[in-house]
Amino acid sequence: MILGKYKGTTFAVDASTSEDIYRCDSMRTGTLTVNPDTPESYIVELTEGEVLQIGRKPASGGVKKLVLPYPEVSGQHSEIRCKTEGWTIIDAGSTNGTMLNGGRLTPGKEYHLHSGDRVKIAQYELLVNPPEFDHPNQDDDTDDSQDRTQFRIQMMNATILVGDIKGFTSLMEHHANQPMLVMEAAQKVFDNLNDEINKNYGQLEKIAGDAIMAYWQGNDAKTGGGLSACQACFTALKLKILTLKLAADKKVWPFENHPLMLDMALATGPVASGNLGSNASNPALLGDTANLVFRLEKLIGDDRPGDVIVEGATYELAKDNFKFDFLGQFNVKGRQKPVDVYRLIAPIS
Repeated sequence: MILGKYKGTTFAVDASTSEDIYRCDSMRTGTLTVNPDTPESYIVELTEGEVLQIGRKPASGGVKKLVLPYPEVSGQHSEIRCKTEGWTIIDAGSTNGTMLNGGRLTPGKEYHLHSGDRVKIAQYELLVNPPEFDHPNQDDDTDDSQDRTQFRIQMMNATILVGDIKGFTSLMEHHANQPMLVMEAAQKVFDNLNDEINKNYGQLEKIAGDAIMAYWQGNDAKTGGGLSACQACFTALKLKILTLKLAADKKVWPFENHPLMLDMALATGPVASGNLGSNASNPALLGDTANLVFRLEKLIGDDRPGDVIVEGATYELAKDNFKFDFLGQFNVKGRQKPVDVYRLIAPIS
């Protein structure tokens, strides 16, 4: 186990196999520097053939993992694979994404790593220094793909919806011996929610762990984005009703002592949208609006499970068609001014 500290927090690389201690001299090694350029940075050494998982939760026995205990890091966030022909990184479908040199990775797609590359996961930065490898063709292909990614990203206005299963972490802990039972139930829930989103002209962005993210594009000049905001609000209310129906179906949600509740938040504004990498079916949303909606969802307290909240821009676009309660102004990370927050109640007619 390799330990390090950053801002008073201890991080660890878990490894329980003796192969990590007794390495063959012929194997090439490289390093990963966690939070470089800080007084408390530390180095993780990786050897050819190893796989390093990165995430918020410790790994099971025999797995080497870099633990970054921060809420915006997923339990299994990404991994670095130290192959004979070179190092690669892959995002494991994380909620908040993995950045490589400023560009967001497409979940499930492998990217080659080069010396000096910087990986960003939540507030953490990883400086990559793999051993030297000879793969000019793969380098060229990767560079071309990353260049195409940059050109394919476009700006748009959108209303984004994020839904999060209430108390999912405690549910996973309670059923630690049956993790697949919980994940299969969550998948059934999100499959049903996604069908409803599609029926109401929404586009799924991703499903990751206990969260679903969708959006409605709002570039219609005639409505100024009002149509997409209203569609998103209407869909959120339908998802709330659907969640109650799914909660009563034991074939979908078999946990009698853990009621199914979906906290939802909506935000409207400009986002960078595009198909990252070569996977044209996997769009991604980047920018302040996408960050804001995730932070809004975290404002929903345990005393109001299943709430739907929106910020000021969505409220202004939808207030003539829906009833809202003003909850107040809240300080949100990344915003200099407090954010107006409203609870979505019901359609006006």
